[in-house]
Amino acid sequence: MDARASGSAWTLALAGFLFATALLELLPRAPSEAALHARMPEGFLDQAAPRLERASPRELRELPGIGETRALAIARSRHAQGPLTRPDELDRIRGIGPATVERVRAALELPGR
Repeated sequence: MDARASGSAWTLALAGFLFATALLELLPRAPSEAALHARMPEGFLDQAAPRLERASPRELRELPGIGETRALAIARSRHAQGPLTRPDELDRIRGIGPATVERVRAALELPGR
């Protein structure tokens, strides 16, 4: 390989690295705990947290990111596959992703709960 081809290869490699670095900046980051708390409904902190393993769908709807459809899916999953003991287990339910799991975890692990 001559010097010109070697220089072109390095230039392309550097351009690829810079492009990949720029793409990483565009990826969403996990929200901070303060941002998660800000999204919680007013008065949420005054209530006792529902327990994943036995809360009714109505109680589950009080969790951030859990609406009626997801609450019913959680109840069905508990019936079919056994109780949920940790927020991490919510990922087995279709329609619940990592962001929702983190919001629920933050809501259940608030100080004083």
